Amino acid sequence: MTERTPWWVTGIAVALLVTGARDGWAQRSVEEAIFPLSEYKAVDARALAQTHLDELRTLYQSVRRCTPELDFHKHGLGFRRPLGVEGQPPYLATWVWIPSEPALPADGVDARAVEAFRRYAPKLLPQFLAREVIHADARVGGYGLVLTWIKPGGADPPIAETLVVFLPKSSATPFVNGPATFTDLLAQARIRAFDGQTEVKLTRLAIPDGEAPVRPPPC
Repeated sequence: MTERTPWWVTGIAVALLVTGARDGWAQRSVEEAIFPLSEYKAVDARALAQTHLDELRTLYQSVRRCTPELDFHKHGLGFRRPLGVEGQPPYLATWVWIPSEPALPADGVDARAVEAFRRYAPKLLPQFLAREVIHADARVGGYGLVLTWIKPGGADPPIAETLVVFLPKSSATPFVNGPATFTDLLAQARIRAFDGQTEVKLTRLAIPDGEAPVRPPPC
């Protein structure tokens, strides 16, 4: 797959147009996955990345080990402020590609976004919170999950769809460590979705009230 300008630069977390497949869905190296210090524009985000570079590397290894079916987008791991939010601290965020199997629902981007989040939020968020030094850093506002998959339908070239969810620490912590449901987790979330380069209306993820996550075993 080839990518356009990274989302930290453009401010839009979207893979956009897929123009081919990487050989065997090869996993990116840690150097490719972590956003370079030299390319941060925001001073506070760059300071966090510099302070926590070793933790980012450890998080990369955790994702590789615990969710090997995922692949990082180029420069997809670092600190990112939600687009359009002024005065908020940066979030620890990751942008990953979801494999085509098992397939996501065929009946619309809304359904695919829900299922992608249902599958991977319970897997990725515990790995984020396990980086206790980052979690305890008051300069970090929360966590960002950017999930991209290939849109079904056999378009040539293929089109990517992307879900962007930014979650404050106050909702992520009880979801990972306690009985919080998806509804609790998403109560304060900032959500965006894209069909190729076009943003689509998706202000909430329609996960039934009270649905608890299927929590993966410790990795």
